[in-house]
Amino acid sequence: MRIAVIDGQGGGIGKHIVEQLRKKMPELDILALGTNALATGAMLRAGATEGASGDSAILL
Repeated sequence: MRIAVIDGQGGGIGKHIVEQLRKKMPELDILALGTNALATGAMLRAGATEGASGDSAILL
């Protein structure tokens, strides 16, 4: 299953969501979509499989 997590600012809430999803369902494919590189980086460090930053990435 593939899940997208979208967050902005520093990515704190997105990071927490990714950590909890990864604990409960390690087989998930988690796509981190951040409004900026800071948010995307935080979610990737928390265990997201892939990441993309910026408005354009989120709109696609």
